[in-house]
Amino acid sequence: MTAPSAADPLGLDAYFDDDLDPGGRSATGLELLANALPHRLMEDTLPCIDAPDDAIPFGVNVRKWVGVATTQEDLDARAPLVDAALHLDPRVAMTRITMGLPAAPGGLVAFTIGLEVLSITGDVISRVLAVPSDPTAFVYFLAGPT
Repeated sequence: MTAPSAADPLGLDAYFDDDLDPGGRSATGLELLANALPHRLMEDTLPCIDAPDDAIPFGVNVRKWVGVATTQEDLDARAPLVDAALHLDPRVAMTRITMGLPAAPGGLVAFTIGLEVLSITGDVISRVLAVPSDPTAFVYFLAGPT
């Protein structure tokens, strides 16, 4: 992984996980993009002063699909919405989305979203996100990085 740099076309910022990094380290643009992916899949809009309806389009809240998208066909039909949400981020060049139901229904995970994201710098981020059965819980990384 490269060192954080203000010249990084993917950005530079302080690193956040559950909280600000205690050492105050900066994150690379690739880390920032990887951390942004699940956030794009938890909110339809973000509040924004002076925007129409005081909000801007941000992503798609896949947690709203819990209990609604119950078959593989339901999930596959929603994959283009995930793709469109991720492309709202200008750092995303291409995506490959795979949706999946858990092997044992009725558990903690309602469905999974496999992501392969090509950044504008040519880096690939591969992750599997878990969408919890509890629609108020956070979407989280089930597997990655690869």
